[in-house]
Amino acid sequence: MDPLTELFSSMRVRRAGFTRMNAYAPWGVESAGDPAIKFVLVVRGSAVLTTKSNPTPIPLGAGDVFIILGDEPYQVCDHESSTMAACVDVDAQRIGNQIEFGGGGAVTTFVSGFFEIDRLDAKPLLCVLPVLLHLKMEQERTLAFQSVLELLATETEGPRLGSDAAAARLFELLFIHAVRAFTQECSIPKKGWLAAAADKNLAPAIRAIHAEPKKAWTVDLLAREAGMSRSAFAARFKSVVGQTPLGYLTEWRMHKASRLMEANSVRIAEIARSVGYESEAAFTKAFKKSVGTNPSIFRKTVFGHKPTLAKDPLWPG
Repeated sequence: MDPLTELFSSMRVRRAGFTRMNAYAPWGVESAGDPAIKFVLVVRGSAVLTTKSNPTPIPLGAGDVFIILGDEPYQVCDHESSTMAACVDVDAQRIGNQIEFGGGGAVTTFVSGFFEIDRLDAKPLLCVLPVLLHLKMEQERTLAFQSVLELLATETEGPRLGSDAAAARLFELLFIHAVRAFTQECSIPKKGWLAAAADKNLAPAIRAIHAEPKKAWTVDLLAREAGMSRSAFAARFKSVVGQTPLGYLTEWRMHKASRLMEANSVRIAEIARSVGYESEAAFTKAFKKSVGTNPSIFRKTVFGHKPTLAKDPLWPG
């Protein structure tokens, strides 16, 4: 199983929703940011996007998609001089899943949506993606990706049986296709496991680690999976991923272990064995070094509904 498939398969969507908005010039919408993953598809018309970390205006046209990860503040408008209205005020004009907003001029139609994913599920992916993904219409898209966008636009045109559930699932598919498209572009991150998963030399080793995290991997064995010499593999892995092969293996094991801890019926010793540690003591030492606390405290704090440690990065950015 490739790492993206594994991550998407384990992600649990907590909450999802969508809106179809007709914005009539002049108009402007601003968001202070929230932790959900947000999608916007421009169905027709044009707009301008700015975010806190990308203040340079980004022109948007029909067919463009942008995705904002995390709590990044952003603004979307028909023109930079337009007055901005807060998202909550615009949302107050909602009728069902439809919003009509603006000054009565030329119309821009958006389909926007959001979903929330468990923080620990999403951490390995979100730490290697930029805050903003902008996929322009003129960029080459697969037929499947374009089909999802067209289905989303059609599904949100008007109320129909099961439309909310269909739209929520289409947004999940959109996320998968967007990340896949991002990995195939020259803008792929220079470091991180996502870059390695798209690297023809390193990808076999990454897939091997994810397929068998409990195996007693060595740098020699992983280099053999990659079809490279030990020294060349170790140097390339460190350059692309930003950590050593065995360091990455440990981080992935700790991520797997943290997910298993949600089930209180599974003992720490069993979790340790499932991720490749022969003793609970060795696992506890590795977990504390990686996460900053021992497994039992982590389980109680994170899954006992105490949010203190949930904000700490399990994976370094």
